[in-house]
Amino acid sequence: MEYLPNIILFTVVGLYLLLLVFMLAWVYHDAEQRGLNGWLITALTFFSGTIFGTVVWLVFRPKLETQTVPVRS
Repeated sequence: MEYLPNIILFTVVGLYLLLLVFMLAWVYHDAEQRGLNGWLITALTFFSGTIFGTVVWLVFRPKLETQTVPVRS
C-alpha cells in the first residue's frame, strides 16, 4: 500500500504526457494540411503552453481550402 501514491502519480503524469503528444501531433498535421510549417506551429504551440497554445491555434488557424477530386468516368 505504500506504493499507491507513486502509482497514482506516474499514472497521472503518463496520461498527461500521452495527451501532450496527441495534441502536438494533431497540431502538426493540421498545420501541414493547411499549408503551413508544421514544426514551427508545433514549437510555438508547445512553448506557449500546450493547452493554451492549442486553443490559440484553433481560434487563429487559417481556413482549410477545399480541393476538388477528379472523377474518372
